[in-house]
Order: sequence, then structure tokens, then C-alpha cells
Amino acid sequence: MDAKLAYWTAAALNMALLMGFAASGVRRVQNGQVARHRRRMLTAVALVLAFVLSYTIKLAALGREDLSVWSDAAVWTLRFHELCVFTMLISGGLALRRGLALARTQALMEDPDAPQALPKDLKGHGRAGKVAVLAAGLGFLSACAVLASMYGRALS
Repeated sequence: MDAKLAYWTAAALNMALLMGFAASGVRRVQNGQVARHRRRMLTAVALVLAFVLSYTIKLAALGREDLSVWSDAAVWTLRFHELCVFTMLISGGLALRRGLALARTQALMEDPDAPQALPKDLKGHGRAGKVAVLAAGLGFLSACAVLASMYGRALS
């Protein structure tokens, strides 16, 4: 197995782990466990940041993939995957920003002097989070398809 294929295999496993934490976080908030939701989502954010750092190192050490040997379908799948990841980053960043603001309210603090969370802020955080989790899920599925095509080229 070449180094790039090993890297992308590890990246797909990282995304699977990220999806596990995100799905668990969604279940926690649906059960009213806001603090546990927060911990799981912050873990998912840490996994995204770890990937971004590792990708920067991968580019410096191994370079980019040679898309000229990829089929048109594989390139289009990669582009769809990149769109999903971009959407996940933007909406996830928005959900994170709104979530950090909500952390200073009674949504997470038991301090009676803390301000009440505004319904529009809770709704906005939830919407952005749903888009991020949906985009991450589609990103994971498309990553699996891209990785499968990479394995197919490596084995042929």
C-alpha cells in the first residue's frame, strides 16, 4: 500500500469516528443531555481540526493526487465529497460559534444570573448543526466511494 492510500484510509477512519461522535451528540441533545451533546460535538470538532492539520502535513510530504489517472466518475465523486466537506466546515463552524455563545446562557449554566438562551439562537444552532451532520454523513459516504476507487486503481 502506498503512503497516500494509507493516509486516505486513515482519513476515512477519522471521518467514521467523527460521524460516530456527531450521531451520539445528536442523540444526547434529543434526550436533553446538553452537556454530553456539547462534549461529543467538541470531540467531533477536534477530529476535524486533526484532519486539517494532517492534510497540511500530507500535502507537504506527499503532494496532491494525480487526478489525470482517475475516471471522470471518480473525479466527480471527489468534487461532490469536497462540496460536502466544505458545507460541513461552514455550517459546523456556524453551529460551533452559536454553541459557544449558548454555553454562556442557562442552556448550559445553572447560574440563575446567567441569561436565558433565546429561542432563535437555539433554533439557529440546531439548524446549522443539522446541516453540518447531514453534510458530514454525505461526505463520509462519498469518501468511502472515493477510497474504493483509489483501492481499485491501486489493485489493477
